Amino acid sequence: MKRMIQIGLLAVVALSIVWLVVPRQSKTDAVSANVAAPAEYVAYYFHRTARCVTCLKIEHAAHDIIFRDFATQLRDGKLLFLPSNVEASGNEHFINDYQLVSQALVLVKYAEGKPVQSRNLDRVWELIGDEVQFDQYVHNEVATFLGIAP
Repeated sequence: MKRMIQIGLLAVVALSIVWLVVPRQSKTDAVSANVAAPAEYVAYYFHRTARCVTCLKIEHAAHDIIFRDFATQLRDGKLLFLPSNVEASGNEHFINDYQLVSQALVLVKYAEGKPVQSRNLDRVWELIGDEVQFDQYVHNEVATFLGIAP
């Protein structure tokens, strides 16, 4: 019985490691982010196909903050959170458009379907180890970009 429990625990650990390491394609990866934005503001999380644990952590944390703090703007269609694979066909231009050097959280304002303003939240890599500071930074930057008092 003890041997079966050990094998079961090892299987769970192995599956967890595979889940964290093997790249997965999100639904948005298959859809080009090159189409006109359906919202006035888009919070893009730009990533590559191969993704590390920290990259995924940044994406999930940013997602959670945006969906928690800006639910009204999301519901009203004013804001969209869009993870986008820059290696997906049609998305390569984002690397030059926003001078991306790594995975990034970028806020973009659209007018008449064209980007008119952007802000790269470049401190996400620096702050991801501090949950409180990361939360405050992302919240304040998104709120300010949307013209809402942080």
